[in-house]
Formats: sequence, C-alpha cells, structure tokens
Amino acid sequence: MTKKQLEDLKKWFFGYVATFYNTDALTNENIKLKEDHTRRMCDDTLIITETLGFNNEQKLLAETISLLHDTGRFEQYKRYKTYNDVGTENHGLLGLQIIAEKKILDGLDSKEKEIIETAIRLHGEKDLPKELAGDKKLFSQLIRDIDKLDIYNVMINRLDDFRKYPEKAKTTLGFSEKDKYSQTIIDAVMKNQTVSYEYIKTLNDMVIAILGWTFDINFVATLKEIQKRKLFDKLASFLPDNDDIRKLITHIRQHVKKRTAANQ
Repeated sequence: MTKKQLEDLKKWFFGYVATFYNTDALTNENIKLKEDHTRRMCDDTLIITETLGFNNEQKLLAETISLLHDTGRFEQYKRYKTYNDVGTENHGLLGLQIIAEKKILDGLDSKEKEIIETAIRLHGEKDLPKELAGDKKLFSQLIRDIDKLDIYNVMINRLDDFRKYPEKAKTTLGFSEKDKYSQTIIDAVMKNQTVSYEYIKTLNDMVIAILGWTFDINFVATLKEIQKRKLFDKLASFLPDNDDIRKLITHIRQHVKKRTAANQ
C-alpha cells in the first residue's frame, strides 16, 4: 500500500461524509461527532503504531483501517437517527456493504484488502474470534484499541452534555436514563468481562462498561496512552461515589498497574 493510495481514500471518505450534512442542527452535530472521531483515530494510529515499531507499510494499512472503520455510521444515522447498533443494524457490516458498492478498495493488494475488511467487520464485536491469527488478528486488535482510546475521549467530552440534554444521549447512544446503574454490569467488570451493548440501559452503565474495556485492551502502549491522558480518572469522576464504584475503580487500577509494570 502506498501513501498516494491512502490520500486517495481520505479524499473519497471525507467527500462521502460531507454528503450527510444538511440543515438540521442535531444531524450535523452527530455527523461531525463521527467525522471528528475518525480524524482523531487516524492521528492516534500514528502514535500507537510508532510506539509498537510498525514499519511504514504497516502504518499505512493501520491508518486506512482507522479511516474506514466507521464508514457505516453515517448511513446508519441517516436511516435510524441513532448510533446504537442494537435495534438497527451492525454498523461494521453496513460499512463493508458501502465500501464494496463504491469499490474503493479494488485497487489494493488482495491480502491488504482482506485485512482491512476483516478489521472493519470485527472492530465493534464483543470479542474477537479465537481462530483469528496473523495480520488479521494484529490489525483487528489494533483498531479495537484505538477505537476505545478515542471513545473514552468522546464520552468524557460529552457526558455533561448528555446529562443536560437526554435527547442527545437517546440519539447517540440509544438510551436517555442518566443516574441509575446495573449491578449486573458492575459484576461483569469485576470478573474482567466485557459487556454487550444490549445490557446497557443508562449513562452510568455505559461509563462502567467502557471502563471495563480495560480488560480488552490488547497493547500496553494503548494502556499507557490512556494513563498519560488521565482518561480513566476523568471517566471515573462521572460515577457515583459509593462502595460499588470504589471497588470497581480499585480493581481496574490494579489491573492496569500490573500490566504496565510487567512491560517496563
């Protein structure tokens, strides 16, 4: 893959996204949310891949995946006015349909194309298939890490807004209840389990679940970047101060400390 090919894909992608803006302020806000998410992910991809020692070709491939991973989000919002896959459709699969229809990967090497498509298809799944291996596994793990890294950032920047304007939370996340949380989700995170979206019903559930993503971070480089930006602490500050939450935060911090210390 060449830098020219990546630049051509960027030109196509941002031109495609531009077609979804209209005169509705809430629509434009939500389209910009995902466009900005993609831009930051491309930037973070360069940071993480440099830390991991990727070569130039690997960096180009990784950035391409970050660029295209949420292609389906824009059509999803147009059709359903929400980004919640539960009750609508899988945005990764929708993105692959659009990419195939537009034939934008047809000029790439077949192996590269297969890696990109696999990573896009799997980036939003609860877990990666156990049989996944080689570059498909590597790049699928990477996009999931970088996606989580920026979703932490998005949630921190929008939680206050979501609490003030429940209709925005309903549109973006699929629910508007703000203050409650589920003991089931607390229990799952305490067992180092990731939480499926269908079990998330409130903003607090979402915060707890994404804090629990810590146990699904694949690379220590990602954990260290999350630490550097103080994303865990900022997210945790939105949760109630009680025994359940304190135990949860302590459990997560101990896990992060153990993983990062082992990689010094």
